[in-house]
Amino acid sequence: MTEPLIKVLETPNPDAHMFRVNEMLIPSGTVEFKKGDPLGNSPLASQILTIPNIELILIAPRFITVRKKDTVQWDGLADMITDALKNFLDSGDMAVFETPNAESDEDLTELEQKVLQLLNDDVRPAIAMDGGDFIYHGIEDGIVQIELIGACGSCPSSTATLYNGIQNLIMEEYPEIKGINQIFNS
Repeated sequence: MTEPLIKVLETPNPDAHMFRVNEMLIPSGTVEFKKGDPLGNSPLASQILTIPNIELILIAPRFITVRKKDTVQWDGLADMITDALKNFLDSGDMAVFETPNAESDEDLTELEQKVLQLLNDDVRPAIAMDGGDFIYHGIEDGIVQIELIGACGSCPSSTATLYNGIQNLIMEEYPEIKGINQIFNS
């Protein structure tokens, strides 16, 4: 068995770091857990969120993003997270026993399917590189409803990314879209 390789990367959010691994954590998608959430279906989230001053973990196929309290520094925290992640990888446990089902494309209008495809193809890979992801909440009165999660959820530059980048991309491609609204789910 190969030794788990863990690479710690800073993200644009000063309170979040990405931890890349050389093993598959989940088959696809992302799952986010916050301190106080029920963690019974995620041994990995249970381990990471017991570390003091950690608020959130986003689990993706080959990385986790961990967000700390904004009142503390990273001194020592990254090492504690790396150690916990290495111990978890050595255990052979599943990161998440059951991942939430993605919304079926059959439930979406043609415009929603096109917008979601654009988001999946062009936006999701870009924000994943920064340790984040998004949850698509639909289109209401021509306004795309998006929730940014992981490192992007509390990033100081997320508003600029959302409105200057994502909104412009969607509105340029689909003129019937009037704008974008960021959903905050604390």
